[in-house]
This record gives sequence, structure tokens and C-alpha cells, in this order.
Amino acid sequence: MRFALLVGLLCTGLLAPDAPSAAPVGTPALGDLSKVGSVHFPTTCDPSVQKEFERGLALLHSFFYEEARRVFTSVAEKDPGCAIAHWGIAMSYWHPIWTPPDSSELAAGRAALTMALAAPKKDEREGAYIKAIQAYYEGLAEPVISTLGAAPGASAPATEQSCHGPRLVDPKGRAACFLREMEQVVRHNPEDTDAAAFLALALLGTAPPGDPALANQRRAAGILERWYAEQPEHPGLAHYLIHSYDYPPLAARGLKAANAYAAMQPWVPHALHMPSHIYARLGMWAENAAANRASAEAARAYAASHHPDAASFEELHALDYL
Repeated sequence: MRFALLVGLLCTGLLAPDAPSAAPVGTPALGDLSKVGSVHFPTTCDPSVQKEFERGLALLHSFFYEEARRVFTSVAEKDPGCAIAHWGIAMSYWHPIWTPPDSSELAAGRAALTMALAAPKKDEREGAYIKAIQAYYEGLAEPVISTLGAAPGASAPATEQSCHGPRLVDPKGRAACFLREMEQVVRHNPEDTDAAAFLALALLGTAPPGDPALANQRRAAGILERWYAEQPEHPGLAHYLIHSYDYPPLAARGLKAANAYAAMQPWVPHALHMPSHIYARLGMWAENAAANRASAEAARAYAASHHPDAASFEELHALDYL
């Protein structure tokens, strides 16, 4: 019913965006994906692809999976031995908070993982990242006890079951395998911003549905807030904070990140939409509408360039929120 109503409103033009106003000076051109925030991720790849890799990583942090995959593939073509580029491709087929990958996406993700494992350019830290996504696709041989990031005086429950067998049938089980391994990445790389961000994302992706205590969400926020205070231009930190606080009791805490996130990536549809999760919780209806109009416009621009005959999920999602 909601979708039919949405289609009807679209057809009658009642949800058509206002005519675009003149863009502020310094605003990237329509569809310009060069401004993506600030991500610094050292690699062992050819220095000539470093900035391009970091742009792909910033897009991955904003769930712009298709475009991130496009960037990582370009990096891998320029430097085939760059293992972490293949890791990025494998990561782009997993959607921790969205619909789980289908069989074709799982196959493509495993193929990219195989390339990452075989590629010669990787240090111990990059290898640990690859091992984490390998745990998602293939499972773990041994259980890993998790206490990292728990509240002071508390400990996360120990897990006795390995990430093999039936766990891998369930998307949450796969995500739990990734979570366990990312905890080890953070443990051995405590000053790695992106490791902390992906650990928080894994906590959000494995949060028990309907948990009244919002334990995973609060734990994720606790990890992210420390880093966000130091790196307010990092898109993953802002994005995952919004998801962590996207609940009535917590929403006010997410307003700072919501107000900052879209400006980091002014033509990334999901980045433009995400602040509306907080605005809607707080009854900020004008801000909610503006965010979703901008998101829909960016989504249409991207679809026109890459999928001219298809409707954009991101546009429909933004219009749904609008």
C-alpha cells in the first residue's frame, strides 16, 4: 500500500523536488564523487593508487557499494598485487545492515577474497583485515572470546561455538564471525581508526533485534565517540554513530554527527539521506525533507550516469523517508 501510494504521488508530481536553486560557491558539480571526507589508511600498495584506494574506502563506509567496488576494481587493475584492493571488493558484496548478499554476491565476494589471499602486497595489518572478511565468507576454525569494547566493569559473553557449519547459513552468524575477527584487528592495532569503525559496524550488524537495552548499539557508540572527537571528517565514524543512535532514547546524541555527515560527501546518496534518521526521530521535519530531497537528487544523477533505464533504490528510499 505504501509503495503504491508512493508511485501514485510520483506519477502525479506531488513528490517532485523543488526546482534546484543555485549551488553555493565551492559545491561539487552534480554527481561529483571526489569529495568524500577524510580517510587515512596506510597500505603496502603502489603509492600511485593510495589516494584512490582511500576514496574507495570512504565510499564503502557510506554503503555506496557499487561505486566503492568500481574504485577498488580500478585500484586492483592498476596494481594487481594490491591485496587490500581485493579486500575492498570482497567487502563491497556484504551489506551489514542491509539485505544480506544473494548467492551471486556471495560467489563474487569469495572470488575477490581468493584474489586478496593470493595477492603478494600485504603486511600483517592488511592480512588481518583480509582474515576478517574471510571469516565472514568461510567461517572460523576456533571460537574467539570477546570482551573488547565492553562497558567498564562488564564483559561480553564468551562464545563456545565455532563459526563453522550451521552458523554460516544465517547471515547473522556470518556477521558474528567477522565481528570476532575484527576484534582481533583492533586488539593488535589499537590506533587504527578504520578497524574501530568496522568493529562498531559489526556490532550494529549483529545487534539482537528488539533488545530493549540496545547493548550493541551503545557499545558501538562508545567505540565511535572516542574516534569521532579526534577525526570529525571521517565518514564512517559519523555514519555509524547515526545508526548507533537511531532509536528514540538515544537520538539526540546523534544530532552532531547527523548535521556534519552530508557535508562530507555532498553527492553520495546514502550520506545525504542518513541525517534524516535522526531528524525524523527528533521531529525536525524541514531538515528531514531537505536531506531526503538532496539524497533523491543525487541518486537520480548517479542512476542517469550508470543505469539510465533503471529506478534507483536510493531514490525510492529517500522518497519513502520524505
